[in-house]
Amino acid sequence: MSVLVALACLFALILILLCIPVDILLRIERYEKIKFSIHFGWLFGLINKELKQAERKSHKKEERKFSFDMLKELPIKGLFKQIRRLLEDISGRFSIRKINMDVTAGFDDPADTGYLCAAVYPVLTFYSSENCNINFNASFEGKGILQGYAEGALRLLPIRFIVPLLRFIFSGAVFKTLRIMMAQRWKKKK
Repeated sequence: MSVLVALACLFALILILLCIPVDILLRIERYEKIKFSIHFGWLFGLINKELKQAERKSHKKEERKFSFDMLKELPIKGLFKQIRRLLEDISGRFSIRKINMDVTAGFDDPADTGYLCAAVYPVLTFYSSENCNINFNASFEGKGILQGYAEGALRLLPIRFIVPLLRFIFSGAVFKTLRIMMAQRWKKKK
């Protein structure tokens, strides 16, 4: 009986922890180089993790290369449909708390830059609010340029992602694909 009580308490604790929001801060910067960082915060700032762009070393290591041979053997039928369904299910399950952008863009031909402005500026009028600050500057200097930064803050509740992820993982196409991928991996290790 005490084992059941302990398991119930553990399950309740996991449910409570999954109800605590996760804050994600993204930052992308492009001036001379492209820099990006992602900052995760959980348990109201008690657990923090920051992922930054790795510095590139001068000597090259032998890299693993992706081959499409593995994809030829996978049962792709129904897999893309499940991926699309997962993306649709999780698209509304997070809230955007803040967006800040300051971008300068231009093409070699000033007329093309004008077309870009004609497409971008009307869209920006719909996204002006206190949580969304987007500054777009056009460069008509006659040289191609794209520089600036973008940062955003998202908040999500992990418990809201459990049902879509379980539906995705245990769908027939994904389950069969994972099983084949694991079997191929075991064959390569032997």
